[in-house]
Amino acid sequence: MDVLITLFYILFAICVVYPPTEFVAAGFTIPQLLDNFLGSENVNFIGYHMKRITITALIHSALPLGYVFTLWCGGEDSVWMPAAALATGIIPVLMCYKIVCWWEHDKKKHPVVKALLPYVNEGSDWRVVASHFNLDFRSIEKVSINLTATSKFIATNSFLIKVTQYGTNIVKQSDCTLVATATDSHNLTPTGEDEIQYVNIEVIPSRVDIKRFTFRISTTALRDLQPRLERPVRVPDHISLLPTLIERFVKVFKQHVEQNPVYYVDQELEPCIGCMQATADVKLDRLCPPHEPQPAPALPACQQCNCRVLWCASCMARWWAARASGPPAEWLSARGSCPVCRAPFCLLDVRPARAPPTSA
Repeated sequence: MDVLITLFYILFAICVVYPPTEFVAAGFTIPQLLDNFLGSENVNFIGYHMKRITITALIHSALPLGYVFTLWCGGEDSVWMPAAALATGIIPVLMCYKIVCWWEHDKKKHPVVKALLPYVNEGSDWRVVASHFNLDFRSIEKVSINLTATSKFIATNSFLIKVTQYGTNIVKQSDCTLVATATDSHNLTPTGEDEIQYVNIEVIPSRVDIKRFTFRISTTALRDLQPRLERPVRVPDHISLLPTLIERFVKVFKQHVEQNPVYYVDQELEPCIGCMQATADVKLDRLCPPHEPQPAPALPACQQCNCRVLWCASCMARWWAARASGPPAEWLSARGSCPVCRAPFCLLDVRPARAPPTSA
């Protein structure tokens, strides 16, 4: 019986400290269960996490005592039980003393407040900085990235924040540099078509009174984060970031297009109507050999496209990929359709467009 109780309590304690996805989705985490007491993170970030960290530390410190109490409720009455209860009871008592130290002397020893103190001017109150910080945090332009079930990284207009179970790291974007330190990739499929890469990023403050911290995110999340950063993440030469599936497809698509015969135009090439940045440089012109019509669900027969040069190779590849079906390895052998007239075409029909060569 004691063994079953012990195994059950160990599982329970792990779920309390590191809640699995199922617990988070069901709302069985400390912040979710005490949501009414903690208040709104978006309205009062500093106050919310001051209370959250305090309660989390207190509950976690009481888990050993809870184990002894669970054994007692299960019928265990050994002679060592009083000593075990006393020993484990000391832990939450010490934590209570630590919490009192956090909240006394104007709360300046609290982990959240200590993260703000470097930005408090001499003679000023940390609550003034906290008020400005809370106002900045309410911006709808901030980006929040979940790192684990108990931690996340947030980028606001002015600050970078890492939230953990027992503390926070806060630094102004203008006072730090982000550097990628390592990467690791994982294949989600045996063929390697769905590959995900994670990047370890170190935040290096320019001020000595602010601690460094690191976080780990996927390259996809990093691309979402980049527009919100004042300074781009520095990537050393020995580290290469994995391009997205679409970026890899665009690269291969353009390589195949360059192997097709060049289509010369008698006028100046216009900007691509898809991105309005690159020059339109591909023409859909049927070059593939004719073949007999095939019944559905076979691929449709290619048709001649009479549209002028309107698209660049990158936009045409993204248009193709957005409408492709099946595994990515079969995208190139499929059929696309002209974005304007919807004429079906294959990869052999995509010709690179060039201005006519000038005579000497």
